[in-house]
Amino acid sequence: QDMYGIQIIDQAVSAIRRQWEDSQGVIIDGLQPGTPSMEQYVRIMGIEFRCLVENEINGTNILRIEEKSKSCMGTYKRPVILVARYVQPSVYGTLRKMELNFADTAGNYNIQYTKGRKVIFHLSHTGEKAPVNNNKNYPIFQEAGLKVIFYLLQAPENVGKSFREIKEYSGVSIGTVKNVIDELKVRKFILVTQKKRVLKKRRLLLDLWSENYHQILKPKLLLKQLDFRTPEQKEKWEEIALPNGMLWGGECASNLLNGYLTPELFELYTETPFSNLMKTGATRTTEGVIYVYQKFWKGDVMPCILIYADLVSSGDSRCIEAANKILKDELSDFE
Repeated sequence: QDMYGIQIIDQAVSAIRRQWEDSQGVIIDGLQPGTPSMEQYVRIMGIEFRCLVENEINGTNILRIEEKSKSCMGTYKRPVILVARYVQPSVYGTLRKMELNFADTAGNYNIQYTKGRKVIFHLSHTGEKAPVNNNKNYPIFQEAGLKVIFYLLQAPENVGKSFREIKEYSGVSIGTVKNVIDELKVRKFILVTQKKRVLKKRRLLLDLWSENYHQILKPKLLLKQLDFRTPEQKEKWEEIALPNGMLWGGECASNLLNGYLTPELFELYTETPFSNLMKTGATRTTEGVIYVYQKFWKGDVMPCILIYADLVSSGDSRCIEAANKILKDELSDFE
């Protein structure tokens, strides 16, 4: 994993160098041989920037990355640069607003150095496409694995339960449960002490789960796209008497939780036919702002980690703010 981090730094530095090959002294130093990736720095225009390496920077993990960057700046008292395999264009504006420098292996970067309020230098280039990713998703982040991890994340004690209990809740085979647990041990997400399993790095695992849930599992769960019959019914969405087995998710669930967000997108999770929703008279089959998904967990409560995942994966700044509030309030036990 450390070699992978060093490789990302080397590729990102090379990409910037290629663009500035006619300008001497823009980047003097890249890698320091024999130094771990977490202690690497790059020297740009004579200024040392501490490197923080990520595989990808996107809307799902940007809150965690901001916290990590601010902590790193406080510890090392020197500017920091986020170095990634790829930075999603949707977060460029957010990173600039957060005053976080970034560079990726494709050759996209935004690097600014200031003293007080004076900008000493500012280098920026974007528009390069994502590099081809030859690293396939780990099996644990495929459909069955995501269901197991979802259960483990909901309560710290769940990881200590028997394989059979985990299987019953997540709806996958015992073999899948064992494979996921073993892989999480290898990746240091599960620590085994005195025959007891403990889930570690829960915040990182939550972000990885959210990102992969959004890309892999959620699209497969979509059953139907509907719309409200009238603007008034959309305005009073919370007054709709949902059928048993149907729950509001995403922006609506966030609103019901703390009233912080006014929904613009209306997501439902159901274990009952969506036709039962039609009987309320509030919806019609036109493709609109209501998305109905297959419910994939047991219980009649909307888990906060799923509300968080639906919000943070949207890329919408309103939703990311609401996700951050849930993280600080309802999910404060995550590292």
